[in-house]
Amino acid sequence: MGVEPAPLEVLYEDDALLFVNKPPDIIVARSHDPDEPTLFDLASAYAGKIFLMQRLDRGTSGVMFFSKLASINARLTRHFETKLIRKRYLALAEGELAERQTIDAPLARIGPISFGVRDHGKRAITVVLPRRATRDGSLVEVELRTGRTHQIRAHLAAIGHPLIGDWLYGQRNAARPMLHAAELGMLHPLTNEPLRVAAPAPEDFATVARERGIVSGSEDRLTAGECS
Repeated sequence: MGVEPAPLEVLYEDDALLFVNKPPDIIVARSHDPDEPTLFDLASAYAGKIFLMQRLDRGTSGVMFFSKLASINARLTRHFETKLIRKRYLALAEGELAERQTIDAPLARIGPISFGVRDHGKRAITVVLPRRATRDGSLVEVELRTGRTHQIRAHLAAIGHPLIGDWLYGQRNAARPMLHAAELGMLHPLTNEPLRVAAPAPEDFATVARERGIVSGSEDRLTAGECS
């Protein structure tokens, strides 16, 4: 028997949108295994008919949303294309990453499931903001200016600071790649009002940060407020 998925954690909901806090280690949509639970299935069971507008990797936790109205999907797609939907992440990276930097490096597929910096790739821009840097690892805030597959993972690896636990681009030294989608900001597709939804990092993320000495047990530096 498979492991039962965690209950759906709703962060925000109205007639048009459903925001949820994705747990680590669940896929967003159906893959090869017809019996494997998916976040889309959980959200559909809760809200009825919904539309998938974005994805997160299996091991990535945090904020993502679904559309509840077919009539707004084209507008949401345009908002993604014109960068009106902004996503910020928290990441635990290997080594001491202490300087803010903008990684502007094209990404191309280099293996069956991996991507790397190549001149012929698609332009990809990642902004990295250090929050706590130590020799044993760093807590950083990451903002995407483009939305390429594995962009954060490949870019951090390219500058010598892969995600802790990233078996594909670094080492399998944690249960998952330590990446958390901490905040998503957008204009509401019906009201045009600003909407911002955030989620604190899960316990496994906080545990690795403490075990590495990136943060101490007495301080709280892993909330969504890191992305304010």
